Amino acid sequence: MKILITSLTLILLLLSSCAQEETCRENKQVLFNIGFYTSETTNALNIDSITVFGINNNSITPDSLYKNVKNINKIALPLNNSAEESIFVLNINGTHDTLNVQYSNKEYFISYSCGMVITHHVDTVLSTSHLIKSYRILNRDINTTDVQHLQILL
Repeated sequence: MKILITSLTLILLLLSSCAQEETCRENKQVLFNIGFYTSETTNALNIDSITVFGINNNSITPDSLYKNVKNINKIALPLNNSAEESIFVLNINGTHDTLNVQYSNKEYFISYSCGMVITHHVDTVLSTSHLIKSYRILNRDINTTDVQHLQILL
């Protein structure tokens, strides 16, 4: 009987030592991806200098997302999970434009080890037109996949 109990205890110890803690290997970043293009040819356009601030209604100071970044043709912006609107100020080569993104939020369960993320569905995009001539929404669903959501034509 002792041999049976000892054998069962050893088997249980071996099985429990083989079980590894599951780690999250999934991407959990949900970003609004924007590309810059020329309005005449719709070719990708490198911006000489860009600074992007998120306007947070709960604070006086804006949230800096990009600060004087050189030679860039796309940006990735986080949307506010606790609101259904995010407003950004884009300073492109010294000219300011405002980008207003309105969206709905949805909870998305990835897995037990990864938890969940908030995804978004873009309803409306509005902008000022100091430098931005127009824009195109390419993909309204913003989740963990790395796709371009908006084209800004300058």
